[in-house]
Order: sequence, then structure tokens, then C-alpha cells
Amino acid sequence: MKFDKLKFKRKRNINHHGNDDQNIVFETEILIKKRMRVIGFVIVSLMFILIVRLYQLQIVSQNDYQKKLASYTSRYRKITTPRGEMLDRNLNLLVTNRQVIDIVYYPAKDATSSIEWELAERFVNTFSMDDVSLTQRDLKDLFIYLFPSVASDKITDDDWNDYHSGILSDNDIYYLKLDRITDVDISTLTENQRNIWSVYGLMKTANISQFAVIKSDVTFEEASYFLEHNEDFRGFDITIDWQREYIYQYTLRNLFGSITTSKSGLPSERLNYYLALDYSRNEKVGRSGLELQYEDLLSGERSLYNLTYNQEGLAVLDEINSGSRGYDLRLSIDIDLQTKVEDILIANFEAQKDNIYRKYWDTAYVVVTKPDTGDVLAIVGMKKDGTIYYNDPVSTYTESVIVGSAVKGATVYMGLDTNVISAGEYIIDQPIKIKDTPLKSSHKNLGRINDIQALSMSSNVYMFNIAMRLGNANYQYDQALNIDISAFDTMRNYFSQFGLGVKTGIDVPNEGVGYLGNSSLPGHLLDYAIGQFSTYTPIQMAQYVSTIANGGYLIQPRILLEAYYPQTNIIAYQNHVTILSTLDNTEALSRVQKGLKACVTDGLCKAYLSNLQVSVAAKTGTAENTLAEDSSISSPNSTLIAYAPADEPQIAIACAAVNAWNDKTQSNICQKIAAEIIDAYFD
Repeated sequence: MKFDKLKFKRKRNINHHGNDDQNIVFETEILIKKRMRVIGFVIVSLMFILIVRLYQLQIVSQNDYQKKLASYTSRYRKITTPRGEMLDRNLNLLVTNRQVIDIVYYPAKDATSSIEWELAERFVNTFSMDDVSLTQRDLKDLFIYLFPSVASDKITDDDWNDYHSGILSDNDIYYLKLDRITDVDISTLTENQRNIWSVYGLMKTANISQFAVIKSDVTFEEASYFLEHNEDFRGFDITIDWQREYIYQYTLRNLFGSITTSKSGLPSERLNYYLALDYSRNEKVGRSGLELQYEDLLSGERSLYNLTYNQEGLAVLDEINSGSRGYDLRLSIDIDLQTKVEDILIANFEAQKDNIYRKYWDTAYVVVTKPDTGDVLAIVGMKKDGTIYYNDPVSTYTESVIVGSAVKGATVYMGLDTNVISAGEYIIDQPIKIKDTPLKSSHKNLGRINDIQALSMSSNVYMFNIAMRLGNANYQYDQALNIDISAFDTMRNYFSQFGLGVKTGIDVPNEGVGYLGNSSLPGHLLDYAIGQFSTYTPIQMAQYVSTIANGGYLIQPRILLEAYYPQTNIIAYQNHVTILSTLDNTEALSRVQKGLKACVTDGLCKAYLSNLQVSVAAKTGTAENTLAEDSSISSPNSTLIAYAPADEPQIAIACAAVNAWNDKTQSNICQKIAAEIIDAYFD
């Protein structure tokens, strides 16, 4: 019985465990079904999201993505549009553009170096090549290209061993070849090979964003032949370009400045600057003069083209934006007066060419301005080279001269403003003697004179006394002169208030400042006061006389007046009159003005200037000078500042004749020149 009960219990236990297993299986099945439903829901949700996203991409945002794809895959080419024109103050055309035909190259998709060499050879054998200039380095590269085995033979076994051991690099081997190619090697290169290399080099400058100009300004016959045989020059094409044209030929040519060519492209010294402004490497930009100064106004908006390739693998340009010409510039120049001033200078040179006492005179600077605005009406740096005359206007603000007594107006103003002299004060004009130095005197002993007479008669001694008082000197005849050297700084400061010894700010690149003396010897302070210490540019002289003429306003000279939209003539930019500083002592300036008037009515300036149709105020100058090529030959400068009419000035003139005479019997030639200019202007 016990045994049967035990079996019964075990049987019950077995049944109990069987039910548990069944429950587990049942629960597992339920869990799996739940998970499958979740997974199914997730899959359906993801599919729905994917369908929605695909719909959005392909239907809703299709246009946007097509534009982005086009943007990412497109190649754009920017082409320089014609530059703005330049006109004088009366709207006479000075600089314009003329259309030219260029042959350009843009590589086809299948272009290889060997194919391009063959094309270059065909081009050179068909069209004449002008201005082909190759450097020594270019010629050596050509030799290596044509004769690679000969160039390689110049590398020794030791060099190759060093190369294979890693001591020398590919670049080192290349430079060894260059170094060992001789002039004899280069002499074997034919002119034809050199021309081909030049064209080939130009072709290699073409890239995805720019074509290469191979031949510029081709003739109509060359263009016609090219169009008839275009299939022989794969990748080449004809384009219409432009070049600068100067209405008055060489007049003011270097003031206008130059532009780069499509071949030369951006100047290396400003390459990064232009690239940052999104210029292409072969674009034309201003290189000097006003072309450089006002590049941002003259350059205009460039044309934009989309580059694609046709089925033949050739580049095709489709215009996106036609661009526009740059702004037109209205300059301060009066071209009629400008040409008259040039003619006057040449006529005076011609009249003096047989004068043995003016045999070294070879340069004359003249700047004519409007004193109340700083407008430069005429700007001439006439140079004589044998029998040839040429105007170098840039020299009027880059070169400097010893001015001499023309600066005495600034000296008198300084003396009055610092109270070292008083208005109308008389001083005895007699020679001054400093120990161990030659006598310092005026052109003659003038006796008892005041400040106005000192300017009228150009007294050196009066100016010496101003300088000595400024330096707190105790002058005694033939004794050492001690001065406070701070007087040099004081004088330099006063001269700068008139524009002397500092940049005027004229709107051109590369303005010079002249030579500023740096000595502190007492005698040199006296020289400073009469214009024999530092040198000044002619444009500084013009700013100086304008400051006197306009009542004490130091005005920045200007060449540009306005810039216009070319189609509408609406002003896009205006170069306003700029007053840099003002002289405060109107009484002192009035004394200077009276002195300059007296120079014409009663003094040293009346020979040519006193009988004109308008009244004139002026100051002459004579500056000790020697020939640049032989310092032993004395040949002084003649200078002059003037303005007219004397009471209501319309023009101011600065004139400097370099090496003007070699005998004291000669008059100041600038007086005659200025008189003729004033007559021409008021006529």
C-alpha cells in the first residue's frame, strides 16, 4: 500500500510539471506574436516614412535639388567686360575702348599633352606670333621637353645613386638638369620651336574656369582664315575682346596708367588680393596710374558663362549674365589747357635750344590747379631727350626738386605766427657771417626792409633772421652760432601745414614725399628757411601756393571728380573736396599774400607778370643745383609759384625748371612760362 501511494504521488507530480511546460509554451507563443506585431508595425511605419521621404525628394523638392545638382556640377567662366571711359572736366573723351578679335583656347575633354603640342605646332605654322619672349628658364624647360634623353645624360651615376638612395628627390634631379643645360644647348633651339613652346605654354594656362588667349588683336584676314579652317584647331575659338584707346595719344598716358593683358593676367604682387575678390587669373586689371587707383570703379560687372561640353568633347559657353561696362570717370583735367601748357613748354625749350647759358636745361614741371577745390587742371613733367620732348606727368608727384626762395611765403608766415617777427618789422639786409663758413647774403644788399618787401625782393637775410630767432640764436658776426635744434622740427611742422615735405594725398598711386634734410647744423637751419635744405615735389608746390591763394585751406589735390553709370550718366561716386587742415593766423597769411602781390607789382616777379590781363600774385625761386651726372657743374633751378587773379584766385601755378641756367644773366624762365599759361587760361 505504501508503495502504491508513492507511485500515485509521483504520477501527480509528473502531471503537474506537464501543465507548467504547456503554460510556458503558451506564454512564449503569445510573446512571439506580440513581438511580431511590434516588428510588423515598425516595418510598416518605416516603409511609410520612406515613401513620404521619397515623395518629398522626388516630387516636392525636385526643383531645389536639381538646382543644387546643377550648381555642384556646373563650371562657370567669368569674362572681363570693357572698362569705363575717362573724360575731362568738360566731358571731352580722353580714354575709351576699341573692340579687338582674339583667338583663344579651351582644352577639349580628350586633350593630352602630345595633342596640344601638335595643335601648338599647327597654330605657329599658320599664324604669325608677335612679342614672343621666353626667359632662360623657359628655354631650358623647352630643351628638357624636346630632348629628355640628352637632359637625363647630364645626370651623373653618382647623382642617380643618390636619387635611388633617397638623398636626391625628383625635384633635385630636375634642377640639376636645369643647371647643366648650357648656352650651347639652348642655341640649338630653333625660332619655330621657341614659338611653339610659347603657344604651348599659353595653352597650358587654360583651366576649368578660364580660357587662354593665344593671339590677341588678330587681323580680319586671320580671323576669316581661322573660321574657315576651325576644324583643324580643336579647342580654339574666336572671341571679341577690347583694348584701351587714347584719344590724345601720348598726352597724360602714364597718368591714366596701364592695364594688364589677358596673357599676363593678374599682377603677381597683388595676386592674392584680386583672387580674394573672385577675379580670374587672366583678367585685365589696372596696373598703374588711375587705372590702378580706380580699378573698383573702372572694372565693371563681369559677364558670367556656364561651361559645358558637347558630344564632340568641345567646350561650350552659355551666357548667364551679360555683365556691364565699368563706370565712366570725369576727371579734373582740362584737356584744352593741358595741351596748351605742353605746347608752351615745348615752345620755350625750342626757343632756348641754342642758348649756351641754358645748355643743361632738360626738365620743366608745371602743375595748374583750382585753389579752392584742389582740382588739377593741367599736370606736366616735360622732359627733353636730345631733340625729343615727352610729358611725364607722373614725375610731378614722384620726383622732387630743390625749390629755393619760392618757399619764403611759408617762412614769413611761420615767423609771424611764432611771434619771432612782427607784422611790418624792419630788418637790415646785409651779409651774415658764421665762423668757418662762407658769407650768407641775399642776391644783393637790400638795406632796411620789412616782411612784405622781403618777399617782394626775395631777401635771404630776412629769412635767416627768422630762422635764428626761431632757434634762440645769439648771432654775432664771424662767431659760432648756437641754435636750439628743436627749431628744425618747428620749421618742418609749419612747412607741412602748407603741404611741403608731406604727401599731398593726391588720388594716384605711389606719390613721393621728396627728400627731407636731417642735419642739425645751425647753418642748415638758415638754408631750410630759404628752400635750400629739403626737396619738394611739384604737386607739393602746387598745394602750397593754393593754400596761400585760397585763404589758408590745405586742400587735398584731386584728379577724379565723379564716376557715372555709363548708360544713364547718373553719378555713382563723387570725390568730394577734402580740406586737410586750416591755417589759423589770417593776419599773418594776409601779409604773405601782400608780399606775393608786391613781388609782381614792385619786385622780382614783374618782368613778365605785371602787364597781364588779370592781376597776379607770385614768388620766384632760384635754387643752387648741380648736374646729376657731374656734380662739379653748377646749374641752378628756376622755380615759381603764382595765382591769378590776385584777389579772387581761379588758378594756381607751380613751375620748376631744372638746371635752368648756368649764367646769372638769364632770367627766371618760369616767369615767362607762367605768364603764357595765365594768358592762355583767361583767353
